[in-house]
Amino acid sequence: MTCLTLTPEPHDDDGWWDGTPPGGALGERVGIDGVLGDLSRRAGAVRRRSPHEARGFGWDRRDGLSREWWPQGLTTSQDSGSPPPADRQVLLAGWYRRAEGKADTASRVSVVDLGPEGEPPAGRPAYEHMLLVEAADQPAAATDHSAAPTHRQVRVHAGGLAWWGTLLLVADTRKGLRVFDLRDVVRARPGLDDASGCRYLLPQRGRWLAAADGMRPLRWSFCSLDRTSGDGVSLVAGEFSHEGTGSRLARFTLPEGRAMPVPLRSAETLTTDIPSMQGACRVAGTYLVSASSGRLRRGHLWSGGPGGFHRHAGALPVGPEDLSWDATVGRLWTQTEYPGRRAVVCVPAPRG
Repeated sequence: MTCLTLTPEPHDDDGWWDGTPPGGALGERVGIDGVLGDLSRRAGAVRRRSPHEARGFGWDRRDGLSREWWPQGLTTSQDSGSPPPADRQVLLAGWYRRAEGKADTASRVSVVDLGPEGEPPAGRPAYEHMLLVEAADQPAAATDHSAAPTHRQVRVHAGGLAWWGTLLLVADTRKGLRVFDLRDVVRARPGLDDASGCRYLLPQRGRWLAAADGMRPLRWSFCSLDRTSGDGVSLVAGEFSHEGTGSRLARFTLPEGRAMPVPLRSAETLTTDIPSMQGACRVAGTYLVSASSGRLRRGHLWSGGPGGFHRHAGALPVGPEDLSWDATVGRLWTQTEYPGRRAVVCVPAPRG
């Protein structure tokens, strides 16, 4: 049987989730609620270019113009399947760093407070960045923090994020998924080196390693969750290709009742041939795909499934990235990447 596979990589001999939480030497463990109670940045207003883009926000001036950090994947508390943290709607946005001519030298996630649960997102939300790290193996009670390195920066493109229970799944282009637990967020201790200007760190729990049985390995460019289709919770992933020839989407059924990695085999793999796919989600059995069209032209939204895909030309702003479905408003979240034109917008799903 040909399929794509995901295999969990154990964190230690006790298994992924039974041992001591990572990051003890990095600072105080506060979880995502601690971040939401200490947001220091204020988003900017999004420029309204068309009526359907009226809902959304921009980043502050530094983040909106940065050529060091580039926005990519996103997910919201709607994906988690759990009560939202602090009774707030929360959006998580991934970024990768370019430094010295190289991409993916570090990765961070922005925690954005969209407002009270059940109310339409509006205004200029507050947000905060947290750096993704791999905690070094140190005794939690260590007092001499200078004796050994405390962490390594996670170097992935962060093209897709998926919030599953308390876990955050982050696409790792060549290897599959990095796995983090949002309860593990730490407030960086004073004087911590190499925190890339972030006051919070999210240490990695482990990885889901991707492989292929009888077929070409998938390029893990983006990912999302589907809770709408009546066949359990699905993980959707896909691959970017400029030309699009042979580009694929894959779907995995996640185990019910727990957010714990187990070995998975793909339940469905579709060849789309869609050029420049940047994100995808599945809503009531229909796949919705974002595709970019350069720095000057609006992006496209595609809809379809095994029978083929239909293009909704220009339905997205310039430079669209990942997609996430928000059932509370029946719309799609996406964000754009180009400096000076960056925004996070909530757009309607296509008709037909």
